[in-house]
Amino acid sequence: MQVLGRHDVAVSSPTFGPSGDLFTIATSGDIFRHPGSLDHDSEFAPEQWSHSSGQPLGLVFDNFGAAFVCDAAHQAIFRIVGVKSEDGVSRHEIEPYVREYEQSQFLGPNSLCMSRSTGMLYFTDSGPFGETSLQNPRGSVFAISSSTQLLIPLCLNTLAHPCGVALSPDEKNIFVAETGMNRILRFTQHPPGVFHCSVFTQLTGRFGPTALCINSNGDLFVAHYDFLDNTPNGRVVVVNADGEVINHITVPGPEITGLCLTPDERYLIIAERSTTSLYRHPLQQ
Repeated sequence: MQVLGRHDVAVSSPTFGPSGDLFTIATSGDIFRHPGSLDHDSEFAPEQWSHSSGQPLGLVFDNFGAAFVCDAAHQAIFRIVGVKSEDGVSRHEIEPYVREYEQSQFLGPNSLCMSRSTGMLYFTDSGPFGETSLQNPRGSVFAISSSTQLLIPLCLNTLAHPCGVALSPDEKNIFVAETGMNRILRFTQHPPGVFHCSVFTQLTGRFGPTALCINSNGDLFVAHYDFLDNTPNGRVVVVNADGEVINHITVPGPEITGLCLTPDERYLIIAERSTTSLYRHPLQQ
């Protein structure tokens, strides 16, 4: 496992933009771009790409280069687009995308993923760490249409800190990491647009899953988070399409806050809080 970059602050939610560049976010509000080649052995030198003016937790790009950011401080999802001013200078314009459901403010959107075929955005609403828990399971999962901006609750005010979210390769299933219950939920569409929820994988040990990503074979990579006081090393659990654990990946730090695969699926990118580092792990082809 190789260090891709070290930061002064912890970064999370690694993701790739349409141009192939790697992006991360920090709770300071910074959104970083990591230019360079992932096949190079040197550490990346991040540069500030934008700033959310809040506390970003999740980041994803659409096919046109617009960024969508979950922001806990503003309890909203923001959309960031590049625009050119009259003098020809490029800048980023930040606008609220969705703030509430049925006139009720979100607790604080956490993570999100996007359908590449329909533009549908799926996100979890958990609030800050600890606000929704076993004692207070009020977290939710939503979907929002890019064309109508109609907000659809998949699971409303019933979850113990829903966190990472990922879409299956055929886009029929949505996987959600419910951190407080130490499990992965699966929302299945049958018929399309009607969602049924069940437990896909029940984990044991550690605190709970925080981040998810999935490859083209349907293998799910799960960040199994724990606190540094409990264990020095982290763990990513790999679960196949049948919900069976098929591999474990050891990480030099247990507080894993983000996962993503490179576009060619040759590497797993891991964000870890206690070491304030980004890691690259090669995957077998």
